[in-house]
Amino acid sequence: MTRGRFFALCMVPVLLLVFGCSSSTAQKEEELLIELANQEKEVIFERAENLYSEKQYQKARELFAFVYDSFPNDPLGHKAALRVADTFSVKKDVTSLTEARLRYRDFANRYPNDPDRDYALLMVGHTYSARKLRPDRDLSDIQEALAAYQQLINLYPNSRYMSEAQARMNDLLELLAQHEWVVATFYIRNKRFQGALWRLQYIQENYENFSQIALVNEKISELETLLEEREAAWKKQLEELKKSTED
Repeated sequence: MTRGRFFALCMVPVLLLVFGCSSSTAQKEEELLIELANQEKEVIFERAENLYSEKQYQKARELFAFVYDSFPNDPLGHKAALRVADTFSVKKDVTSLTEARLRYRDFANRYPNDPDRDYALLMVGHTYSARKLRPDRDLSDIQEALAAYQQLINLYPNSRYMSEAQARMNDLLELLAQHEWVVATFYIRNKRFQGALWRLQYIQENYENFSQIALVNEKISELETLLEEREAAWKKQLEELKKSTED
């Protein structure tokens, strides 16, 4: 019996306590755990990968979890921990994405020197940006995703995920610029021209790759001219008023 199998057998009672519920379910889980305890961790991991590729995510999760729980300090155990998170992130509902995010973050914090830590950081960002984001809604998810991608870029400039993280960041920056554009156009419609100008100048200074930057520059010129004309007209009225009072 290899050391890995011996350790896995020792883990069976513990895992039974974790998974135990109804008698019938507990019996099935006991049979599965005994079966897994007699297999090498590499074999179990490969079985889990096959189930994942077949989109049987719950079953794959159980096997990945067994590998991680049995071998938490083994490199394969670390990979299994990430794959458990992957079985959640592949689902796009809020609950699954939140669970995946917690697991990716825990991995990044727990294993700062793991070679797959950059992947965990990438996936933290993905759990925020996976769902459809809009510039006219709450921006917190966009900002959280940007922070995760930026952390990856700062810590791992040579990561194989760099281009993917940068591409996601560009998409998110486009959404932030669109948000400023939406606000600016709202201000223009309501004749709050100074506020609109400030918003457009903010886009010009911070989002130079915005898809509508040419239109932004055009609107800035128009508003600057409009505000200058208004100021000149206001000064002229003041001078005329002053002159009339002196007379």
